[in-house]
Amino acid sequence: MAEDKDKLDGYFIDWDRKMRPVGAPGKGLRCEVDMKAKYVMVFNKYGGLDHESTWYPNEAAVEKAGIKVAYADLDAPIRISSIN
Repeated sequence: MAEDKDKLDGYFIDWDRKMRPVGAPGKGLRCEVDMKAKYVMVFNKYGGLDHESTWYPNEAAVEKAGIKVAYADLDAPIRISSIN
């Protein structure tokens, strides 16, 4: 089910409704992707599941799903309760 972190491609919609790459979910986070189910799990550094989302291969797929594309600021602090 899990993909190699270095080979993760695609995007998910984060907790702030922003598009974020699965290969760079944010400091202290890691993604696992079930490609068959198009499902993303975002785990914190302790192994806890912090977020679930749909996997999208590209921006066009996000737009096709009816979601307005807004990119997450990858340098901004993460606002999830389990992340310091």
